[in-house]
Amino acid sequence: MHITIISYKKLSLLLIVVGIVLSAVSILSAVSLGITRLEFFNEENIVYEKFSVKMSDGASIKGVLYVDKTLYSFNNNSVPMILMLNGINARKEDNINKAYQLVKRGFSVFSVEQRGHGESTGPSGFLGKEPYDMVEVLDYIGNQYNFPNISHTALFAFSYGGGIGAILQAIDSRIFTTVLYHPLTSLNLFLDIFPFQNLIGTTTTINRLEEIQDAFDIANETNTENLLLIHGTGDTLIYPNSSIDFYSLLNGDNRTDIELKLRPGLSHSANEYDQTSLKFSLAWFQYYYFNSSIDISNLESEITHIYLFPLAYPKSDISENSIIIASVLFFIAISILAIKFKIQPVWEKIPGEKSPFDEKIANEKYKKMIIYRSSAYLLTALITGIFCSIFNVSLMFGYFILYPIVTLIILLFIPSELHSNWKNEWRSWIKHDFLLFFYTFLTILIPMVLFLIIYNLNATIMLKSFIPIINTSLFISLAIGLGSGIMDYMYLREFNPKHTYILMVIRLASLLIFIIFVPIPPYPLLGGVISLIGFFALFGVFTFYIRQLVMYLSKFYKSSLALYCLVMCPLIIFYVKIFFRIV
Repeated sequence: MHITIISYKKLSLLLIVVGIVLSAVSILSAVSLGITRLEFFNEENIVYEKFSVKMSDGASIKGVLYVDKTLYSFNNNSVPMILMLNGINARKEDNINKAYQLVKRGFSVFSVEQRGHGESTGPSGFLGKEPYDMVEVLDYIGNQYNFPNISHTALFAFSYGGGIGAILQAIDSRIFTTVLYHPLTSLNLFLDIFPFQNLIGTTTTINRLEEIQDAFDIANETNTENLLLIHGTGDTLIYPNSSIDFYSLLNGDNRTDIELKLRPGLSHSANEYDQTSLKFSLAWFQYYYFNSSIDISNLESEITHIYLFPLAYPKSDISENSIIIASVLFFIAISILAIKFKIQPVWEKIPGEKSPFDEKIANEKYKKMIIYRSSAYLLTALITGIFCSIFNVSLMFGYFILYPIVTLIILLFIPSELHSNWKNEWRSWIKHDFLLFFYTFLTILIPMVLFLIIYNLNATIMLKSFIPIINTSLFISLAIGLGSGIMDYMYLREFNPKHTYILMVIRLASLLIFIIFVPIPPYPLLGGVISLIGFFALFGVFTFYIRQLVMYLSKFYKSSLALYCLVMCPLIIFYVKIFFRIV
């Protein structure tokens, strides 16, 4: 026994040491990559500079400047400037390949993150606020820098950013010429493909998407000029018809300064990475700033003279992979220590049998418990559905946040089979299970916090986007990630294993009840009605097997409640990193 204890300690210590080594490797790799990237910019004679612009409503818009060092020193506002607006969920560090090509041709590039994206704060306005944010960004650039020609700004924008750009070029006369990739010009067409409004609902900056003025409402033939539209015909996210109709709205057929290039067979993402599309863009900008002999009505011919500079921007995944592996090792090591020296000793002191009932009474109590909890589970879906239909038609805020929170609270007061009332049950939980929950939660919390600290530190060093874990959407992310799992835990606590299958049915039933009041149109993009029904059915199966995984792990950790955090926290971190913030 003594040898076993020593072995557990040695194994844990070994894993911790390896985790520390890998953490060091992660940091050193980040430092090395960061230095290499700064050297790259220095060797290419490029200034890399971050900037931040405070909006009138308090939001902070972050951006990155790329410009030739010689041009950076100019003070006569003569350097051609390009404002780059990236697509939804994209970051200011993205599209460096495009920025590089432009800088090598004498342009300065200001790449901007929209509100609610990456480091930029504030909730997304989904075209409602963003174009006017960019007006303030242009004001800032004009006041802060002496080299760019702010009065003749070029605009280079993609997808969601393209929708912002289509509006911006119409409302701000400083925009001289524009290139838009598959721009989100029509919210109505977008909502036909993706039922965004009912998924998200009303937020602090979005009331009804239908009420937001898009490019079709604001841009017209008189306030739009020098515009190139590039759209893949295979785009199923933003249909090509939106650019075709926008081109017609601007009377493009009868103008020489407006062009539409439909790229045969290219999807949304393929168009953004396509070299021919990039060459179209470069030729367009070259014409308006450096070479008026370029025939922009015949770009197919002109791009044969466009050469792309080879980009050797340093890349490496060592830092990210090392800290992920290190975090897993820390988790295993802490788990071994917690289970062997904290959880098991406490568990051995807990009485094995809890006040057994007479079999007949117990069965009656058990049946009543199932009926009460199931009724609460379904009635709450009905009540929150009605509430959301009146105040905020939102699947996210309603079904994934409000519904779990309210249901969870109600289920707290419905005791399990083995307790006479809810107070006795929770007194027993505090007495017997709280310490186990605390130890288990620490095994999850410590590696996760270490991961976030080191990952974000390294991201900053490597000139990459970090995980904005502390932001206005953190509570929303936690509620979405943990709410449903903990609600299901509260519903199923002390159920017989054979009855846990009820969850697959009751979860689907609750969702179907809710969407009576918050209808979600079928997604044509994903197959219509069949895909919608399939999603609803699979959701119950998914939550059931999440619960089964948690119950299996709880054999070792003795705390299924804390283990929901283990299962869901990686998804929460992914959600916070990838998705833009709407609150």
